This record gives sequence, structure tokens and C-alpha cells, in this order.
Amino acid sequence: MKLMQILLSQSEAGAETYFEKVAAAFALDPSVEQRLIIETQPSREARLRRSGVDFQTLPMGRFSKPLFYNYCLKRAVDRFNPDLILTWVNRASRKCPPTEAVVVGRLGGYYDINNYRNCDHLIVNTPDLVRHVVRHDWPESQVSMISNFGELPESLEVPEPLPTIPAGHRVLLSLGRLHEKKAQDVLIRALPNIPRATLLIAGSGELQSTLIELAQSLGVADRIHFLGLRKDIRALFDLADVCVFPSRFEPLGNVVLEAWATNTPIVAAASQGPSWLIQDGDNGLLFEVDHVAQCAAQVNRLLGDAQLAARLVAQGQRKFADEFSMEVIMARYKALFTELIAQNSSQREAE
Repeated sequence: MKLMQILLSQSEAGAETYFEKVAAAFALDPSVEQRLIIETQPSREARLRRSGVDFQTLPMGRFSKPLFYNYCLKRAVDRFNPDLILTWVNRASRKCPPTEAVVVGRLGGYYDINNYRNCDHLIVNTPDLVRHVVRHDWPESQVSMISNFGELPESLEVPEPLPTIPAGHRVLLSLGRLHEKKAQDVLIRALPNIPRATLLIAGSGELQSTLIELAQSLGVADRIHFLGLRKDIRALFDLADVCVFPSRFEPLGNVVLEAWATNTPIVAAASQGPSWLIQDGDNGLLFEVDHVAQCAAQVNRLLGDAQLAARLVAQGQRKFADEFSMEVIMARYKALFTELIAQNSSQREAE
């Protein structure tokens, strides 16, 4: 199988991070000849090299981008001559050049379906996203639901110094872009009612100064570490006693899967994705979106009950292994791609 994946984004958000994870996973499969097309970005290129991923970059210079970007993209597709192209995020799906390969668009959010009209098939990662694309006139027979896997490939990790935790403190970990949707403000407001706990917030974004000011106003700034964008997520999970995921809006929630994969108890707001993944009290704890008191109560409940924490971890690991492991998810990708390539070959032969 000749597989090309295209990502035309400079972002380091969830979709782009998961793109790297899928690329690293396919690089381990000797039956797949894979090539990536990405925009020039040194940090992403370094991680992909460490993962053994074959990739080609598109020019991003002031003059080279407008002159050569589209030409280089088309030439890369033509030269590799893939059986199937997987496009990530809106821009890659819009700009994928004409090809005889099967073109599959991957959606991890409620994106404008018009960006994907050049695709032959769609992959979404939750049942509600299936409903979303079908509601926008995409044929149900041309969409597949394949969720994400939770493992954190070591080859994509970039070690950084870890914060010092005061003696006797428990560690809360929150991951995500510093954005209103991610609701780190809810967790910061809850922290005064979670004693002897240090909060690690890993992520960058436009709300950092606002969140720092909030922490200072509540008298908890000395118990919060704003870590910025991190690529040593495994080490942060190893340090954490509880992962807290307060997002107001979340189609899926990779953080939940990563917590299960690393045997970390999870407390999450009951937004769309986490409430689909988590059975409250079975494999995690949920609280009402934006409910500060409930957030604090669920975290304290978990910190105060080691047996509950162990049970949630065991059940989360079981669900992860059955439904969201790399082995399970990558097998689904590969089976779908094999089927679509065979269908495309038969149609071309019949023409």
C-alpha cells in the first residue's frame, strides 16, 4: 500500500499532534510505503525524523510560498503516485490536487463540510461527527467512524525539565491550548478548594496572561505551573496523580485516551466527547460543564479515595485496550484503506 498523508498547517494543536502519532504508527508497518507532505516547520520535521517517517516539505518563504507552494504540492503527489491520500484539517483537503488515488479526508471536529468536497471518503472520530457530516449532505456510505488511539509514542517526545513539586503535594495535570473552550479558568477557580495540590497546565495560547492574573487574584499562583507548549507528555502524566480536563467544548478528547493509556485517573467536564468516552464512576469522573464546585468535589473525591482511583484506572485501561489502543485503531485504518483502494482499482478497470 502506498499511503500519502498531507497536513498543511503550522499549528501544534490536537489534530496536528495526532497526525504525527498516526504517521509514526504507520512508519512501523513494513507493508505500508508512506510519505508525508507538510509545510516547512523545523520542530515537526525533527520529531518525524526521530520516528523514521519519510516526509517532504513545502516552501513557506515570503516569495517561495506564493510562487512554488501549489506546484510543489502537485509535483509531490504525482511523483509518489499513491494508492490513497489522507488529508488532515481543512486546508489540506481543499488543496489536494487532482489524482487517481483515493482521497480520504479526516475530520476531528465540526468543520465546514464544503472543505471536503474533493474527497472520496471521510473519517471522523466520534458518532456525533458522523451525524454532523450526514446532516450536511455527505453520503452516509462514504463516511467511517474511527476514533483516536491514546498511546504517546516515545519517538515524538521532546524531554524538558520538570517542575519541582512541594513535599506532600498531589499533582493535578491539565493539558490543552489556553483558550476559552478549554476552560482552564474553571480548574483555577476550583483550586482554592483543593488543598495541598499543585496544578500543572501544559499548553500555550492567548489566555495565558488572563489565567495568570486569575490565579494571582485567587491566591493560588504559587500552586500553579504554566508550562507552555510541551512535547514530553508521557513524563507529565508520570508525574500526575490526577488528570483534569475541564473543556467546555470537546468533540472527542484525546486527553481522556492519553490518561487511560498512562494509567492516570481522569476527571473531566461532561462536554460532548468526554461524556461519550467516560462512564461516570466507572472509568473516570465527570462534572457539569463550568461547575467550579463540582470540579473541586470530584478531584477531592479522587484524591481522597485510593481504591476509587485504582478502580477507575483499571476500568479505563480495559476500555482503552479494547477500543482505543494503537493496535486496534491502526488496524481499522488499514482495513478501511485496503477496502477503498480495492474499490477504486475495480472502478478504474471497469471504465
